[in-house]
Amino acid sequence: MLDTYRAAFRTPGTAAFCGAAFVMRLPSAIFPLALVLLVSAQTGRYALAGLLSGVFVVSNGVGLVVLARVVDRFGQGRMLIPASTVCVLGLVALGTLVQVDAPRWTYVLPTIVVGFSYLSVGSLVRTRWSYVLGNRPELATAYSLESALDEVIFTAGPLIASLCATLVHPLLGLGVGAALTAVGAVWLREQRATEPPVDDEAQVGLSPLRTRGMVLLCLTMAAMGATFASAEVTMVAFAGQHGHRNLSGLLLAAFAAGSAISGFAYGARQWHAPLLDRFRLQAYVFGVMPALFLVATNMWALAIIALVVGLSIAPTLINAFGLVQAEVPAVALTEGLAWLVTGLSIGYGAGSSLVGGIADAHGARWAFLVAVGAAVAVAVLGAFTHRRLSARQPVTVG
Repeated sequence: MLDTYRAAFRTPGTAAFCGAAFVMRLPSAIFPLALVLLVSAQTGRYALAGLLSGVFVVSNGVGLVVLARVVDRFGQGRMLIPASTVCVLGLVALGTLVQVDAPRWTYVLPTIVVGFSYLSVGSLVRTRWSYVLGNRPELATAYSLESALDEVIFTAGPLIASLCATLVHPLLGLGVGAALTAVGAVWLREQRATEPPVDDEAQVGLSPLRTRGMVLLCLTMAAMGATFASAEVTMVAFAGQHGHRNLSGLLLAAFAAGSAISGFAYGARQWHAPLLDRFRLQAYVFGVMPALFLVATNMWALAIIALVVGLSIAPTLINAFGLVQAEVPAVALTEGLAWLVTGLSIGYGAGSSLVGGIADAHGARWAFLVAVGAAVAVAVLGAFTHRRLSARQPVTVG
């Protein structure tokens, strides 16, 4: 199983940029919870804390695309330090305002700055993999690895944030996130040999959204994000309604673990079926799996179901990123990948805002229907995407 991963890392410099990106990407899972814990500890108001966390997510979703476009135009090396410096300064400003108990409205601007300036590290590292591996079979393995690492990050990040805030100091979560951002940015910038070159002749106005199928892929990602959010929020509600709120983290960890396992396994083999066909099949699998949530009767059953449902996540994401790599011109690839992440973020925000009220009013079982419906939308959009792109010769990357 490990042979395919060894093959991907035989290319010089891959281990270094993968490690640097992991370090720099980890704060993406630390910041939202660290904000909630810091502001709620200082002000005692969860409404404000939740609002700021939402402001971060939305501003980050906008910033991902804007900065990715700039990266495609000027290169990763020229953007990593300036953008990350602004992000760290925004964190320092926010932490200072909270500590001195400044007026609450002053927290909003630095939160926007932090979210907007935090680069789409996942897009940066996938673009590097695409550059160094081209269309070799190992590219699918590399994308699988990155999707699995995403799940590791979103399991470890909230744990780091909560331990820092509760065992040491509420400010430490943001401080650790700032340090990781700075270290990761410097480390990644030093990997010049694997940085994708800038095409000075590229069309400045080129937009990945004009590429065939991109809008459908972004909508599919939005539906996936809504599925993730509604499932996670409802699992937390299920735990609380069954008197086991302290075990809600176990459910979310099982969900992420399932995706990580499938991601590593998916990348461990060579696939011969066309990428587009694999994407459609995985969209169908993802579309039906969340229905299992409806049969959960207790915490342990739900944990097992979360693990099983999670198995369908990473392969779907891997194939979606692969399609963007295959369809979007290399000069706009970073922005194209960032659009998928933005789609996930928008869907996640919509799903989380919708499902909480349903869980409060009607219970977790009814709230799980939101995840089921969003997953069905993924399957439908996957079919439309396949039809849209199948007019061309099928892509067989990986």
